[in-house]
Amino acid sequence: MLRDYLSQDFFTILIAVCLILVVVARYLSNSRFYDFISVIWNDRYLKLYTKEHKKIDFFNSILLINFMLSAGCFIYFTYKYFNQSTFNTTEFIPLLLLLSAIVVFVLAKNGLELLMGYIFEISGIIRANLFQKTTYRNISGLILVVFNILLLFSNLDQKIVIYLAISVFFLINISGFFRFLLLYQKLIIPHFFYFLLYLCALEIGPYVILYKVLNDKIV
Repeated sequence: MLRDYLSQDFFTILIAVCLILVVVARYLSNSRFYDFISVIWNDRYLKLYTKEHKKIDFFNSILLINFMLSAGCFIYFTYKYFNQSTFNTTEFIPLLLLLSAIVVFVLAKNGLELLMGYIFEISGIIRANLFQKTTYRNISGLILVVFNILLLFSNLDQKIVIYLAISVFFLINISGFFRFLLLYQKLIIPHFFYFLLYLCALEIGPYVILYKVLNDKIV
C-alpha cells in the first residue's frame, strides 16, 4: 500500500500544518470562514468579498498556502502510487522541489494574468476571475487535506481515493468557472475577444502542457 512506502511522520507533520492553517484562517474571521465554505452552493462569499482591494489578504493567503501544500502532497502521493516506487529520505528533495514548483506556477500565472488584464484593459474581469479561482482553489485545498489523510492512514483502495479526489477537484473548479461566467457575463460580453485570448493563453494552455507532462510520466 502507498503508506508502506512513505515516511508517515513527515507527511503527518505536513498535514498537521495544513490543519493548523485552516484553524488560523477560521480564527482570523469566523463569519468569513463560514461564508467561504458555503461558496460551493451559494454566491454570498463572492459577492461580499470580490470587490475588496486589500494589499495583503491574510485570510486568502493562509488558505492558498494550505492549497499549495495539500496539492503538493497529493500529487506526490499520486506519482508514487502509479509508479509503485519506494520512498526513501533522499526523496524529500523532489518533494520540496515539487512544492516550490507549485508556488512558482501559481504566483507566476497570477502575475501574468494581471499583466494581460492591464494590457487588454480588462483588469476588472481578471481580478474578479482571480479572486474566484483562488476561492475555489482554497476550497479544493480543504478537500485535498481530507483525501491526503485517507491516502496516508486509511485502508481504502488508494486508486479509488485518487480518482475520486481528482474528480471532485475538477468538478469544484469547473463549476466555479461557469458560476463566474454567469455572474460577470455583462462585463465579459463587451470584451469577449480579449477574454477568449486570455482563456486560451493562460487558462487552457498551461493545463494542457501540465497534463502532457504528467501523462508522459505516469503512463
